[in-house]
Amino acid sequence: MSLEVTVRTHAAVSIAVSALIVAAPALAQTPHRSVPATQGIAAGKTLFDAQCAWCHGAGGDGGTGPNLHGRLRHATGYTSIVDIITNGIPGTEMPSFRSPLTAKHIGQIASYVQSLGRTRSAVAAGNAEHGAAVYQANGCASCHTIAGAGGISGPELTGIGATRGGPYLREAIVRPAAAHPPGYLVVRAVGNDGKDVRGIRVNEDVFYIQLRDAAGAIHVLQKSELSKLERQLDASLMPSYDARITGKDLDDLIAYLTSLRGVK
Repeated sequence: MSLEVTVRTHAAVSIAVSALIVAAPALAQTPHRSVPATQGIAAGKTLFDAQCAWCHGAGGDGGTGPNLHGRLRHATGYTSIVDIITNGIPGTEMPSFRSPLTAKHIGQIASYVQSLGRTRSAVAAGNAEHGAAVYQANGCASCHTIAGAGGISGPELTGIGATRGGPYLREAIVRPAAAHPPGYLVVRAVGNDGKDVRGIRVNEDVFYIQLRDAAGAIHVLQKSELSKLERQLDASLMPSYDARITGKDLDDLIAYLTSLRGVK
């Protein structure tokens, strides 16, 4: 190879190497094409429908768990939603999904839930103002408390709209036993003297059981003096209002209950 050819070859290599060096930073700064957010949300919806809808309702409209549209009490952003799905919420019925779901799946569900938070849920059909009158007319306040007023036999309702969805509340009114709230175990106790007491279990130990009956009276019973003690897991002290509250009145009552989001 002649000297001239060698020089030309080295020059060509130098130019090519220089071009690569100059181009390298530009290539490094080129962003990778990420998966479109809509695809992550779509995947999250599929997972949500399989894992979460049984509690939060189809489309996040609420059921046993709260409606997920609009501003949420615990979930204030993507990070907090991921934390809630991963670890649950202590003191509530929201469990941890750390075991059945991967971090990727939890992130996809969080993206979907966050998208729900940007939209408003459909307004419950009915007139909440008239629903409040239906609530009072049917004696609901004798068992339930709202904003510190009412009875104590049934669950507190001050913030029920933030923790339960309309379909659940409707079922709780027309079929109370099917929507049995946790912490309200019905027990029937029959004494050796034949006295029959049925109520919500307040407390229980080896020797005694305390029951609160439908009228709110507390009964302290010694187990050794009982001939029968039945724990009625699927029962409720609340009567069915299926035939008493119907049509527009029922719609209005549901609208009122779903509007209860806690004392402001």
